[in-house]
Amino acid sequence: MAKKRNSRRAFGGSSTGEQVRVESSMGTLEIVPDRGRESGRLLLIDGLSHGYVDLADPEHLELDYVARIGAALEVLVPRGEPARVLHLGGGAFSLPRFLASTRPHVEQVVIEKSSAIVRLAERHLRLRRADRLTVLTGDAAVVTAKLDDHAFDLVLGDAFEGVATPAGLASEAFAGEVRRLLAPGGRYLMNVVDAPPWPHAAEQASILGERFADLLAFGGREVVRGKHAGNVLLLASDAPLPREPLARRLAGGAYPAELVPGERMAGWGR
Repeated sequence: MAKKRNSRRAFGGSSTGEQVRVESSMGTLEIVPDRGRESGRLLLIDGLSHGYVDLADPEHLELDYVARIGAALEVLVPRGEPARVLHLGGGAFSLPRFLASTRPHVEQVVIEKSSAIVRLAERHLRLRRADRLTVLTGDAAVVTAKLDDHAFDLVLGDAFEGVATPAGLASEAFAGEVRRLLAPGGRYLMNVVDAPPWPHAAEQASILGERFADLLAFGGREVVRGKHAGNVLLLASDAPLPREPLARRLAGGAYPAELVPGERMAGWGR
């Protein structure tokens, strides 16, 4: 995730935990304690929020867009059923920890570009590798080329440089690479951060619409209606997507989301 530091809680300067600061090739990495939740930790990269974890409760998803992905996963990766999930971007590793806790039989691979972020997560965010949780370090555009065809049921794209998706993961060629990695009927869920006039969200929706048979988008109501900047989640598949179950699931919770046709996103800015 990438967005300006903005939360309904106050962070830092409390006795709930130690603030950590590390300089890396990715920029300044910080882990900031949550004053309002003793076991909560926020990951910042150059002052931008890139994830949040609750050390005591991996099922707690604090950030709005992460909570919306968690809601969608209840439909896309039903509990108790086997699945293979690829994460493009690790950050605070909140979603891998969430899936490992709620769906222990799901096999996960995480590709994180920065070894410094991986070390930070292992030392301070309770990231634990296991038989069903593999962490690979490197550029996802390069690492994915070494993975087998049709190896995953779901690919989660949540890698950022600042607030932008890395160019290598935003191309038509990479969309084709994701299609190669997905099993028949598999899904690609991509997080996009954008603002009016929505150049990046529209471009990615157009690319995915060309590569996949079905495309949906969801996010905060004011965002997907084109009124406010924020996170847009694009969901693509070569098979029909479960619109009604997703719409029902996304409508509830602390951060309700609205589901819209992907072509609406592709038409932004025109």
